[in-house]
Amino acid sequence: MTTQPQSSSVPEILVVDDDLYLLAAIKQTLVLNGFAVQTFSNPVEALASLEGHLFAAVLADIRMPEMDGMVLLERILAKDADLPVILITGHGDISMAVEAVKKGAYHFLQKPVDEDIILATLSRAIERRQLVLENRRLEQQLSHTRESRSRFFGLVGSHPVMLGLYTLIETIAVESDPVLIIGETGTGKELVARAIHSLGQKNNDPYVAVNMGALPSEMIESELFGHEKGAFTGAIGRKVGKFEYAGTGTLFLDEICSMPAALQSKLLRVLEERSFSRLGSNSSIPLKARIVAATNRDLQAEIDRGHFRQDLFFRLNVLPVHLPPLRERKEDIPLLVDYFWNEYCDGQHSAARPCGPELMRQLMQREWPGNIRELRNFVRRYCVLGASEPAGETPVRAALAPSIPELNWKEYMEQQERLYVEQVLQKAGGQVGAAYQLMGISRKSLYDKINKYRIALDQFRGKK
Repeated sequence: MTTQPQSSSVPEILVVDDDLYLLAAIKQTLVLNGFAVQTFSNPVEALASLEGHLFAAVLADIRMPEMDGMVLLERILAKDADLPVILITGHGDISMAVEAVKKGAYHFLQKPVDEDIILATLSRAIERRQLVLENRRLEQQLSHTRESRSRFFGLVGSHPVMLGLYTLIETIAVESDPVLIIGETGTGKELVARAIHSLGQKNNDPYVAVNMGALPSEMIESELFGHEKGAFTGAIGRKVGKFEYAGTGTLFLDEICSMPAALQSKLLRVLEERSFSRLGSNSSIPLKARIVAATNRDLQAEIDRGHFRQDLFFRLNVLPVHLPPLRERKEDIPLLVDYFWNEYCDGQHSAARPCGPELMRQLMQREWPGNIRELRNFVRRYCVLGASEPAGETPVRAALAPSIPELNWKEYMEQQERLYVEQVLQKAGGQVGAAYQLMGISRKSLYDKINKYRIALDQFRGKK
């Protein structure tokens, strides 16, 4: 074996051939043309040199006594699937060389090998190799960045489900299809909508948010679509609606389930035809805005009760985004507490002490039915009251005090029922037969609840 010193800026070529004369000739050609070279007459030794070594390309004879080029090719690619392997063949080995290319060889050269052809082929192979390595490096860098990030457009968390959410937002942000965000109250649905808008906008397009639950039903149509002067009593001038004002930006329809049934039908038609009209006008205005809708309710249950149109659900649910409740990612609570503590104390120049280990342990044990919003309110209360109290008494009492969920009675009871079902399934190890007996209900009733709350049984099996 002979070795040419490797340089970080000089491509290094591995050459394998049992013909020592040809091996020396190829090495001389490559060195004179600026390559670093390692040569081996023994293919087994050549394979061993791949460990911990990054070659730009491999030149190998297809016929060698200890190991032919086909076997060598297979073993090289098993170690480094992207390494270009160029096989050197005799006249009788053309069919074998073609087969080698089908199995992953970069190219093959016929003996006697022309110097210019070797250099041209190596140049193309090295260019591809460098491109592959650069792409691999960028992918690893991006993957590391994603895995290590804990903040994303106002969203905070490094739990795997949040990292997956960040990636999903990046993926769908560049699309124009409607997005439906589903999550409990206080999970950050509007933050997700703003992130989608921020990543997808091109020309400082507007972001327009409408809370459907906060508008009087008689005003919703005018707010969304606008009206002409005289369209109804009190319409003293033309009004531009949210759909028109959003232009080519994003229109966020929060609490979409609060939309009256008659307007659900009109919204469906607008989404299908991609146009709308102001009240009192016959002129059609093209819909250019991207629609992002959100709800904290179980849409399937709303559809079953006849409160929400199924066809509108299908039209909105092109790109669904599900936000996890805080109780499913409690590992993020310390990050969130730190984030909210800095947000408030830095702005108010507060001297409140950071949460101690005991208080943090108690915060981690809570269910937080109000999710991120409830935790944020607690941290603010801590920043205001905690600094003036004896070592943590008030914060601890506040953390242990029953939290008031920001839900109506029905939503709160459904949430508690789901928690109960999950706790029983956890105790029963995901076995439905044992679970429904513990609950004192029928098997069908339990399956109805599992389907209603979309509970995955696999997460409980084998985890008593």
